[in-house]
Amino acid sequence: MGQAAVAWQRALRLAGFVGEVFADDVAPEFHHLVRPMSQFEARPEDLVLYHHGIASPLAGRLMHVAARRGVVFHNVTPPTAYRGTRLEEPLVAGRAQLAALAEAVELSIGVSEWNCRELRAAGHRNVHLVPLYVEPERFTREAADPAMKARLGALGSLRLVSVSRVVPHKRVEDLVALHAEVRRLVPDAHLTVVGGYQPGHASWKALSQQAREVGGVTFLGRVSHAELVAAYRSAHVYVSMSEHEGVGVPLLEAMAAELPVLAFGAAAVPETMGGAGVVFDEKHHAALAQVVHLLTTDFELRARVVAGQLERVAAYSLQATSRALAGVLQARPPTVRRAPKRPRVTFVVQRYGPHITGGAEAHARMVAERLAPHAQVEVLTTCAVDHLTWANELPEGVEHDGEVTVHRFATSRARRMREFNQRSKQVFGRMNDLVTEEAWVADQGPRSPGLMDALVERRDRDDAFIFFTSLYAPTAHGLPLVKDKALLVPTLHDEPPMQFRTYDDCFTSARAILCNTPEERDFLWGRFPFAARAEVVGVGVEAPRTSGQLFGEHFRLEGPYVLYLGRIEEGKGVGHLLRVHERLTRHFHDAPKLVLAGAGSMEVRGTHAVKVGRLDEGLKWSALAGALAVVVPSEFESLSLVTLEAFAVGTPVLGNARSAVVSGQLERSLAGATWTPGDLESYAAAVQVVGEGRDTLSARARAYAAHSSWSTVVDTYLREIDRLGAGT
Repeated sequence: MGQAAVAWQRALRLAGFVGEVFADDVAPEFHHLVRPMSQFEARPEDLVLYHHGIASPLAGRLMHVAARRGVVFHNVTPPTAYRGTRLEEPLVAGRAQLAALAEAVELSIGVSEWNCRELRAAGHRNVHLVPLYVEPERFTREAADPAMKARLGALGSLRLVSVSRVVPHKRVEDLVALHAEVRRLVPDAHLTVVGGYQPGHASWKALSQQAREVGGVTFLGRVSHAELVAAYRSAHVYVSMSEHEGVGVPLLEAMAAELPVLAFGAAAVPETMGGAGVVFDEKHHAALAQVVHLLTTDFELRARVVAGQLERVAAYSLQATSRALAGVLQARPPTVRRAPKRPRVTFVVQRYGPHITGGAEAHARMVAERLAPHAQVEVLTTCAVDHLTWANELPEGVEHDGEVTVHRFATSRARRMREFNQRSKQVFGRMNDLVTEEAWVADQGPRSPGLMDALVERRDRDDAFIFFTSLYAPTAHGLPLVKDKALLVPTLHDEPPMQFRTYDDCFTSARAILCNTPEERDFLWGRFPFAARAEVVGVGVEAPRTSGQLFGEHFRLEGPYVLYLGRIEEGKGVGHLLRVHERLTRHFHDAPKLVLAGAGSMEVRGTHAVKVGRLDEGLKWSALAGALAVVVPSEFESLSLVTLEAFAVGTPVLGNARSAVVSGQLERSLAGATWTPGDLESYAAAVQVVGEGRDTLSARARAYAAHSSWSTVVDTYLREIDRLGAGT
């Protein structure tokens, strides 16, 4: 149910609604994503959707919320099926609670038609069906954990799997009984049950004894998403004996994983299966064992079953859920009108201002300033200065930056980088479930509820919204809210988070994507094949008249130097640059100094490395002009503005060979050289190239930079804004 709430939050964004998820019990790793009920506050105009859990104390709290109220019903409450069991009393209480909610809510949603009928029977009047959704891309062969898949794949020649909590109403004992019959046909058959259980519970002890007597049963307990996919992908048949399904999400997941499904047709199961798979209404274990055997030996039959299931899964899509929610909540698209001669344009970026040097934030500011003479430009951003913590350092409110109006909103929670880095290591490089990905994006931040509210308030008024950059929460969560008027400048490169499926929403929702380089566009097309229309725009470069001597005199530098300009941190490759340059100075007595300019707390050691801190614009351009070369050690670049700035003053560039963007710029310009991190020989050779051929490289650099015109860039943005208004 918690997973469904987070999944619906995503679907609601695509339908144009903004909201937070609250819960009574929130694990520490989800604190950025889900807020505790102690922080819950609602305005009279808000709609509070309560995902109903049987006998939950939150039901009573909902009745007293001073806002519009709705209930989402996931469960099944047939007390007659559990008469005489310990479940009878809570289920009767749950049905009574559902009836009490009928008078307290204005809107009731069932996730299946079965649920909708239960809502109507309990007295709910305004009842609607909104399905849950499953993403088949999360259940591919490649998404499976290799170690778990190998382990489970070795457990027998016929393998059954079932996924559910191991509790009495899931009828796992019937599953084990069926498995016993299967083993009569295939003695080494194996059953794997995935889901949490309580080791000390009496029902668990009885089930464990039954499983030991039958043999060939593994209870995996709770597993990661990749391990879950491995369980599906290593099995031959999925079996469900549950009699208590409001939908049966594992049935959909198994079908998405191309696994034949055999399910008892209780509650909403026939509706969920929709004629796909094999649904039975009598637990005749010997006969069902024959069906299992047939599904594993008749390959033509198996292929037809799998194909039918995949067709059924297509009906449970994110888009279908979002459309259904939009219809129920009566969402209307934002007013789209042809942009006037002076359109209203809102930029959305995680940080903004003259105190932010380099990166996507500086890029956003340059574009905003140059669009300001042609449009009414405003910026929605946060109060953060530090991109590591997102701590609120600047005051909330409105300020003016030249012709641009800036609106700052507080971030909801500071980030702890050590914890965040540890969590990143756990989720990168593997397929995750939606909740894990959404939690990472929320933790990455910056989360700012005020900024999201401002977006929704402006979407009918403004003509265009321009988002920088795709990685951060203001874009990932904000762009879908205004998708009909959204332009995305993704500053995209091949980094681990871009494999998360949750980022698909940005690239498919935007009306157009404005890339910085051909390499960025190529990566976009490869990773997001269904992305919106994309073109290469880039930035303009206007270098002032400057002298390279000013910088050297200011810091009393003698002799040639190579310049690093940007954030001084490991993520930008500064660590391996420092190490290889120190080795260079030990091998070559005439090696140039390394000068590092920019913000960052990284310690710089070595006699040939100098850290000068942040530079004002005058000293920055002088530093660029006076350098033997500018060095770009980062592997992950979507533009490398500093490369273009260096070229504009005729300074060659030493680029990380693993950066497709920088390598591409150097290949097209012939104005520098690449080197491989950790390889002294390639670094020394690159330094030698610029040292011996600087005059020639300088001329090529200036010629290449001359093609980066701000007038062309601004014309492209204005054309795209006009296309938004024209609906093209």
